[in-house]
Amino acid sequence: MPDWAAGCRLCRLRIICLKGIRQPYSQAAVIASENRCSFPHEPVNACGVRLLTMWRVRAGAEYRRVARRSRLDSEVLLRQAGKNIVALRTDAGEGMIVTRGRRHLLRRGSLVLFDFPSLEEYHTHGTRWDFWWVELVAQEPLLLPTHRVWEVPILKGEKARCEEVFAKLGSERIEARRLAAATWQGLFFAWCDEIGTVKQANSRDKAGVSRLLEALKIQPSLPWAFDDMAAASGMSPSAMRAACREMLGKTPSQIRLHLKLCHAYELLLRGDFNVAEVAESLGFCDPFHFSKTFKREFGCSPSAILRHPI
Repeated sequence: MPDWAAGCRLCRLRIICLKGIRQPYSQAAVIASENRCSFPHEPVNACGVRLLTMWRVRAGAEYRRVARRSRLDSEVLLRQAGKNIVALRTDAGEGMIVTRGRRHLLRRGSLVLFDFPSLEEYHTHGTRWDFWWVELVAQEPLLLPTHRVWEVPILKGEKARCEEVFAKLGSERIEARRLAAATWQGLFFAWCDEIGTVKQANSRDKAGVSRLLEALKIQPSLPWAFDDMAAASGMSPSAMRAACREMLGKTPSQIRLHLKLCHAYELLLRGDFNVAEVAESLGFCDPFHFSKTFKREFGCSPSAILRHPI
């Protein structure tokens, strides 16, 4: 393990994009591309946001990534990664991302949120692109719509706070990992404040998604039909689906399953029920199906939570 990663679980991928003989960096040299990733043992929660991975990327002129490869890289590090919301913050230079067939040019100060499965490719636009890439699971409506580029001036102390999150997210100590998640969310709220989200956000849609989440959390064991969820949100089925995709990056059915599994996780942590009892209480057809679904969501089996509570 390199000295810069002492005490942390960090993954470093270094790609030298130089033509001909490799040479030391200088103003005249082609800028090398460097990816580093920080990731915890399991997703870290902070006020409705679960951080999965954080990448610090310093990209040169020839940096180009296909989304499928990026998703595989993320899944190797953390099983739950590669299929959630990504917050991409450009620190220097320019880059281009393609989501849902649309191209988005990102400059210094650009902030964009998108759901990972919609990403097609991304690359440097020019000679340099430095950015932070954070994959997260949103358990509450996000304050910013996805797939829209926001221009937010780099905040005072922002780089140091990003570095702090990056360092602490891979820590062995749960306190440090939670501090990382909380610090990043503080940054996110600061960006939202700069944008002035009161004017931008659709308050009606946000209220509807909030009502839906509250209903699903109160009664996680109910066999919620799509129309039942729409009624709970106070929105039409199509409007509810669009609002959930925009604010949480998931369909209503995916949100329902996620919240049900989160409730199962809490029941297992208490240690009062075995796996079969938890599965039955939440309406799963059998413990095997429940265990398979649980492991796909959290990267570990329900029995592992019973044996080793986190």
